Amino acid sequence: MAFRKIGIMSIGEMGYHWAQLLNLHGAEVLTYARDRSEVTRKRAENVGVKSTGSLQQLCQEADLIVSIVVPSAALKIAAKIAKSAAQVNRRDLLYLDANAISPMTAEKINTVLGQGDVRFVDGCIIGSAAKMDKGAVVYASGPQASRILELESFGFTVQVLGAGTSQASAFKVVYAGLTKGLQGLFVELLMGAKSFGLLDEIVNRYEESFPGLLDKVSPSIIGLRIHAARRAEEMDELKRTYAHHGMSALLAPAIQKVLSSIAELDVRTTSEKGIREGNLLDVLELFYQKGLLKDGRLASKMSK
Repeated sequence: MAFRKIGIMSIGEMGYHWAQLLNLHGAEVLTYARDRSEVTRKRAENVGVKSTGSLQQLCQEADLIVSIVVPSAALKIAAKIAKSAAQVNRRDLLYLDANAISPMTAEKINTVLGQGDVRFVDGCIIGSAAKMDKGAVVYASGPQASRILELESFGFTVQVLGAGTSQASAFKVVYAGLTKGLQGLFVELLMGAKSFGLLDEIVNRYEESFPGLLDKVSPSIIGLRIHAARRAEEMDELKRTYAHHGMSALLAPAIQKVLSSIAELDVRTTSEKGIREGNLLDVLELFYQKGLLKDGRLASKMSK
């Protein structure tokens, strides 16, 4: 049966663009935002999302609930949905966790949702929030994963990885290591170039040596003003995943510390329309003026 009503938890930048695309293709988008910030509630209103009066109502009405939150909140949200679904005796609810979580967290979510008889699909999103219908891909895994292919009728691209309940999460954390690694590496190097008075020259040289690479990474660096803390969490998920499988992640902890240091600059801005503002040079200047890599905080973290 086609999805008619789709719940999104919650309407952040990615959730905003999901809702926009779903609405464009005729789906009714729901959320529960009473415990969210005023900016989040306004963002939901701006994109035409209906906010339900309770999580129980959300579980009653939605054909599918998609979780798009920070990694540290993924298990908590799943537990709330499982409890709410059980309270209203909703036994056929489909739940897609599309967060950047470890496979271990995905397995825990599968167990928690199973206790409430909610059908779990492990998932992840690869690509820009603003380009969900122009190159971004939703990856899914698990016994119910093929049901997520229905999202293609709403403009999404979906790929099923397999029947494993944590394959999509493993796929995401390994991919995130590359994207966040490039972000952290470029920020560190460009801060040095800025300090040495060579920023324009090094940017030009990077472009000559690796055409288009910095242009591809730049939007994500701009997004670090808002998402640095979330992306630091993703590197922690990668580190824990490797440790769980008896491997040492050597680069992920260093990337995590760079991203955490950006988050500590406290330059986060929020948008009611799910957009990023500014350009790469503006953001680098902001980081530089705030003293990123200059005040010893990163060095002290690296020694811990």
